Amino acid sequence: MSDDEQSSHEQVDIETIIDALTSRSPNRIQALYRTAHPGDVEQAFERIGEDQREEILGVLPAEVLSEWADYLPPADVEMRLGSMSRPEQKEVLGGLSDDELVDFLQEVGEEDRPKFIELLPKEKRQASANLLQYPENTAGGRMTMAMATIPEKLSANEALEALKGVKEEIELLSRIFVIDNHHRLMGHVRLRDLAFAERDTPIGNLLHQNHFSIDALADQEEAANMIARYDLLALPVVDDGNRLLGVITHDDAVEILEEESTEDIEKISGIGGDRGDLAYLQTPVWIHLRRRFGWVLGLAFLGLASGWVLLQHESVFKAYYILSLYLPMVVAAGGNTGAQSATMVIRAMSLGELGPSEFGRVVWKELRIGILLGSLLGFCIAMQIQFLLPKTIIPEGIGIFQVASVVGLALTAQVLTSTITGALLPLFARIVRLDPAVVASPAITTLVDVSGSLIYFSLAQLLL
Repeated sequence: MSDDEQSSHEQVDIETIIDALTSRSPNRIQALYRTAHPGDVEQAFERIGEDQREEILGVLPAEVLSEWADYLPPADVEMRLGSMSRPEQKEVLGGLSDDELVDFLQEVGEEDRPKFIELLPKEKRQASANLLQYPENTAGGRMTMAMATIPEKLSANEALEALKGVKEEIELLSRIFVIDNHHRLMGHVRLRDLAFAERDTPIGNLLHQNHFSIDALADQEEAANMIARYDLLALPVVDDGNRLLGVITHDDAVEILEEESTEDIEKISGIGGDRGDLAYLQTPVWIHLRRRFGWVLGLAFLGLASGWVLLQHESVFKAYYILSLYLPMVVAAGGNTGAQSATMVIRAMSLGELGPSEFGRVVWKELRIGILLGSLLGFCIAMQIQFLLPKTIIPEGIGIFQVASVVGLALTAQVLTSTITGALLPLFARIVRLDPAVVASPAITTLVDVSGSLIYFSLAQLLL
């Protein structure tokens, strides 16, 4: 999309867009196309049901779809393309940016991919072939080749003349990358430096050495983190010979970080599988079921261990029924503190704040936090039992101080062990090359449920 086209758009209320789309009126959709930003249209589409969405897509002209295609899920674009004529299909596919085109081709079925590639202009066909050789979640799979490049031997005036011919095809013109005769990256030049330099100034005098680049096979999250950390407008993607292949722009970095954070949140919540590009309301029920059921079933069976602990300490439970009042609290406190600890450690790891060398420091920090948290919480609950619990519900043969001691000590031990467990599991996962997020929240909660019951009844049996 050109800058002129972007400037003609305005922010339109999402409800207004939904109303216009669901009316399926060609006039209202055309008016929407001229005024609403595609980003707002994307958000509106995410709130429309599947049946209505199919009907809306069926009336979208090729001109409108080519404008919005970069912002819509590939599945929706593919659905509409199936009912279009060949020239219309070419128009829509030709309007996709390089990176979005590759996302589309990666999402469609392999049997359909060749027919879509055949519809592309020659230059886009070559660009998509180059990009498709890289896995989807790598820097190469997310880069765009619509970048400005100039040879190092030009003058400022010659560079500006060369850029005039490609300015409409370039996604980001504020950074112009300088290459040598072998397409190796030399650095970059800012457009403003070119514009205000003397016409015969050699490019080498304006060159900024490129200290930041990323290998095409590196993970996309690493690329996005580099853009955020070093405040880059665009990150060059190179091969092992430092030849410039493409760039990842700052807007792509925002999208990558959103995807990665969503994936981590889902893993932390015990949701597995690939979510695809569909929004929550657009995702079929059976896909939600498939992604959640495995974890829920596995954790349900793991939770049986808590029942086994209760069964083994049945005599203590019957003799001192007052303990049942505080068991859920002790177990829940462990789950909460363990999940907190895991979340803090996973976040620090994802931001590059923690590495293997910090393993001991993490354990020492969480040990101190666990002792302080557990002691303070245990003391507060012990005081509640000592001074607020009715003495009439205390079983004969034991004193209220004994009950307060059991619950307070169990709570302290549970919080301490849960905090350490929550910190250690992500660290161990990273060591064995697993995603730390998969061992978090539900797994830790179920694990500390078992440990909490064991700690609680063991202390009760010992002290009572």
